Amino acid sequence: MPDKFIEKLKQFNRVLLTPHENPDADAIGSALGLAWYLYGLGREFKIVISPKMPSFLKFLDTKGWIEVFDREVHRDIAAWPECWVITDASDAGRLGPLRECFTESDAAKAYVDHHLLGSIESFQFTRHNSSASSTCELVAEEVEGHIDMPWEMAQALYAGMVDDTGNFRFACTTPKVLRLAASLLERGAEPDIVTQGLYSQGTLARMRLSARAVERMSMHSEDQLAVMSVSLADLEAVGAEQDDLEGLVQKPTELRSVEVAALFYEKSDGSIKVSLRSKGRVDVNAICRSFGGGGHRFASGAKFNKEMKAVLNEVTPAIIAAIESNKIGGQP
Repeated sequence: MPDKFIEKLKQFNRVLLTPHENPDADAIGSALGLAWYLYGLGREFKIVISPKMPSFLKFLDTKGWIEVFDREVHRDIAAWPECWVITDASDAGRLGPLRECFTESDAAKAYVDHHLLGSIESFQFTRHNSSASSTCELVAEEVEGHIDMPWEMAQALYAGMVDDTGNFRFACTTPKVLRLAASLLERGAEPDIVTQGLYSQGTLARMRLSARAVERMSMHSEDQLAVMSVSLADLEAVGAEQDDLEGLVQKPTELRSVEVAALFYEKSDGSIKVSLRSKGRVDVNAICRSFGGGGHRFASGAKFNKEMKAVLNEVTPAIIAAIESNKIGGQP
């Protein structure tokens, strides 16, 4: 039903907004978009994220609303909201350390998301469309006609749409998306500032990390699969941080032969994260879901509590099998 999500949201006086763990531009942008809507209504709200705010996205939080979860500072967070909204996820398992608080909270629970649905949880109301380009697209649709949109809100929503469409290059870029983007520009979003903020914040360490990963990249299945791996030792060797991995998985897709790019990287807690990107022929979401992860058909991920070598040996053959099964007439 049109406006059902936004009409229900405005019934609450205290709303907690939580993007998925390790938030990207779409997760942050959609949370900020809803926060600006609540701000316009005069409602109380908080945005709490984990484990930290990506440095390259700080330009979107012009009011300093975003708080990084701290168990001591936020020890009573479960009792604070009347409504708790997850943005860019539909599974409490993607909240990381906030999951326990979310489960314990008596608040009404909701989510807005465009990923394929994960585990089925109990939510009072939702806004979901897996055909949408981004969660920011859904939020922009929801608030249309309900608010005199400030430029900061337009900027945040535009940034999420830009990032999840690959700067309007991916197949999810529809005429509706471009019309929404134009509407956000009319309300003050600045494409040059967003592009610089998202894609021109690199460091020398980041460039060296990319070179290191590409140099030892392995190719499989007649060069249709490119596999990169990055350890904590690699980060330390070049003076890089986890934020410097942003966008690295996309690099091998510049090669003509590559259908799927895979990035295996070690996180600070010792777990291994796998990020997959597909040019369109292979459903990488199906691969990741088989390992307990998920995302989109062409961009997905999964997390493992195993050593890097074990994860490489487990996941790489599954990707190769998916590529082989998608050959047309026996040809790549």
